[in-house]
Amino acid sequence: MPADQSQGEPVNGASRYSPEAYQFVMEALSCTVKQIGERRHLTGRELLEGIRKFAIDSWGLMARPVLNSWGVNSTDDFGEIVFSLIDAGLLAKTDKDKKEDFKQVYGFIEAFDKSYSPQLDKKGRIRRKMPRIRTDDEINWILPFHDTGFN
Repeated sequence: MPADQSQGEPVNGASRYSPEAYQFVMEALSCTVKQIGERRHLTGRELLEGIRKFAIDSWGLMARPVLNSWGVNSTDDFGEIVFSLIDAGLLAKTDKDKKEDFKQVYGFIEAFDKSYSPQLDKKGRIRRKMPRIRTDDEINWILPFHDTGFN
């Protein structure tokens, strides 16, 4: 990987993260706020825990490989994504929020592989909360984070 991409910064109009990673963070944020039961600002750690739970609920043992396929390999990457969304005006932050809040909060193997405990439905099948896949028209806000081929 080129050195100038190591921090998630766009290079030639492209981001090191897949557009789905940005969509996933937004959906995980929404789900986390709903679970808390009140609309309020989340700390980085609260959001990371919500992301972890949402990923496990969505993909079970495939959570880590799915995130990795989008370029997300650590909690630091979630911080890069969140602050890119803040820079784009899609999320807000307080004076206390910083990227370091996301730095090495948990390891992906422990968080997604070792902590996985499937929940079963009434028929004994593994229960999943699959994130809704949005159409291209619904994810126009994601374009700043996607390599469109136009530089």
